[in-house]
Amino acid sequence: MSKYIVMGSQWGDEGKGKIVDNISQKMDSVVRFQGGANAGHTVIIEDKKYVLHLIPSGVISGKAKNIIGNGCVIDPVTLADEILDMEKSDIIISTKKFFISSDGHIVTPLHKILDVKLNKKIGTTSRGIGPAYMDKAQRTGIRMESILDNTFEDKFLEHLEYYKKNYSFIDDPMINEIKRSLPKILDSIKLIKPFITDTKQIIYNSIKNDENILYEGAQGTLLDIDHGSYPFVTSSSTTIGGAFTGAGVFIEFDKRIGIMKSYTTRVGEGPFPTELNNKIGEKLRKNGNEFGATTGRPRRCGWLDLPLIKKAIMLNGFNYLVITKLSCLSGFDKIKVAIDHDKNDKPIYKKFPGWQKKVYGITKIKELPKNCINYIEFIENYLKIPIGIISTGPNRKHIIVKDEL
Repeated sequence: MSKYIVMGSQWGDEGKGKIVDNISQKMDSVVRFQGGANAGHTVIIEDKKYVLHLIPSGVISGKAKNIIGNGCVIDPVTLADEILDMEKSDIIISTKKFFISSDGHIVTPLHKILDVKLNKKIGTTSRGIGPAYMDKAQRTGIRMESILDNTFEDKFLEHLEYYKKNYSFIDDPMINEIKRSLPKILDSIKLIKPFITDTKQIIYNSIKNDENILYEGAQGTLLDIDHGSYPFVTSSSTTIGGAFTGAGVFIEFDKRIGIMKSYTTRVGEGPFPTELNNKIGEKLRKNGNEFGATTGRPRRCGWLDLPLIKKAIMLNGFNYLVITKLSCLSGFDKIKVAIDHDKNDKPIYKKFPGWQKKVYGITKIKELPKNCINYIEFIENYLKIPIGIISTGPNRKHIIVKDEL
């Protein structure tokens, strides 16, 4: 049995979706353990593009069971729309292959309003994720189990009254507007209800049956609520600890796979030591098409920061690395990599000669330019973890496998 976990080693957007899709072709189960519709995983197969927000990326392969664990927060309307969109693209979502934890928490329209009002300085996606986790922590949330026992509508209305009473900016017109959205929510609930179950038991049975299991993280390590660049973080545990609480079953991962871009990006506010607010940053953004899959927001871009990757390795115990978007570095005369930070957290760089040859779509390492190979080997030697897969483009086939999983 293969037991893998895939996590981002930066601030997210590292290309996890493509890698999960690739690995999931030999998996029996793919488990999403944290986050909500604030994440976007893009998978490109031939000329088709799939953008996933809540459904695990393993759904594309059609082989694996796909599980949304209890650590996730779920917007029923967004999830229902995503299911319908997948089916329009001939991806079948069946009750035999897709499961939602009854212990997961529900994101409501009011959570989205709270997100805008309370989290302006953080730069969130305004999808209601933080306030949903806030409700969960203060024990006022609505769980998916309320859909099964038909108490959702009553709890939803109680939820509105609670916030009207405790937040002065929530008034009757706002409450009435939210209530008008209830029929659409109830329609979405009807669609997703057959998929809700005790996912812990499903995962546990998979382990006992020696099945191949893959866990996928939604955001990157540096956005972890405890270990990220607080307070500019997400509201869940994006590191390996979140996998155990967010799925509810202990599992010994034999491959702990860290995904890293060949440079660094960040969405929203917060520190970014290697950020490039210049023409080089603009070129990286253009080369990498760095716009959020969920929001469309332009991502901040900068050079690769290896000390931050080292932190991610320490937190997650990565023993296998994947480097993505290597093709986006073609065309630079010089490439820099941060190898340390000074006392003011300013990066200390090592410079490398760039390469002009396009590496887009290359599938054999010997075809890469020598300067490109030197760049990869330096990263491996610095981190002391093997880079097993190199992604050279967005398509499923655009990979170089150096070390088989």
